[in-house]
Amino acid sequence: MSIAPLAAALVLTSCSGGGGNDAAGGNLNCQHRATVSGVAPPPAVDNIWQSVFIDDFNRCELGENWTAYTGRPDGDKYGKWHPSMVSIDNGVLRLHSRRDGDEWQIGGVSNWPVTQKYGRWEVRYKVEPSADISYHFLLWPQNEQWPPEIDFAEDVSSGRDGITGFLHWRDGKVNRKANAHIAGDFTEWHTVGVEWAPGVVRYLLDGEVWAISRSAEHVPITPMWMGLQMGAGACEIREEWGKHPCAATEPRPLESSIDIDWVAVYDVMGSYSALAKSGYFDTAPEASELTEP
Repeated sequence: MSIAPLAAALVLTSCSGGGGNDAAGGNLNCQHRATVSGVAPPPAVDNIWQSVFIDDFNRCELGENWTAYTGRPDGDKYGKWHPSMVSIDNGVLRLHSRRDGDEWQIGGVSNWPVTQKYGRWEVRYKVEPSADISYHFLLWPQNEQWPPEIDFAEDVSSGRDGITGFLHWRDGKVNRKANAHIAGDFTEWHTVGVEWAPGVVRYLLDGEVWAISRSAEHVPITPMWMGLQMGAGACEIREEWGKHPCAATEPRPLESSIDIDWVAVYDVMGSYSALAKSGYFDTAPEASELTEP
């Protein structure tokens, strides 16, 4: 079930506030660890992409390059973002969710200080099962004028058995979207990401291109930043949209988390035009083309 319109609405809420420390409970472990997932962020990729920002969260504070979301997501009646649902502990950024009566407290962060036009973004993470909580990793326009939006990993499945990639754009006065889906066990560590260049968006899983969209009209041309966020009320939304309701056997814990080992942002070492002329963006013949639902 696609909830890309929800993802767009979520980001419209003010991204103010600081990172809290109590999401996971107990004392924080600030011990430096190079990686907790077994894979470290590369400073460069294929002699093509050079890192401009890498964060492995080996500290206790959220830091100046991140802002924790606060307040109610626009259009969402099931949850509120709260800075206490964001913590850094034991070398990971943790986005947490906790049911509070009839409502959820949920975590989300923006990486708005690292804004650029075109590039490559990657996130190394794993997520706990929950039928109530969705998650959305995305690029959002710096000018806050939606669309466009690039969602490079979204999921509303309770078992975390796949991700969906979306591309949102405006056609005249009509908002349109296209998407693709790939299966996998995301309760285990994986690296998801996206490459964005003039006229092309390529979706990445563990370094491989699994989906692609080529269009001068659909692909964004405005600077964007990355958001990592949870959504609440997935079971209720499924029913509201006429989708298959949550089954009694689906996990519905009162708390769940996403652990993010690291994020990395890259820019090309040369020029995007030279990279396109080299045929680089045509090197994924097995990738699925995004299609409109």
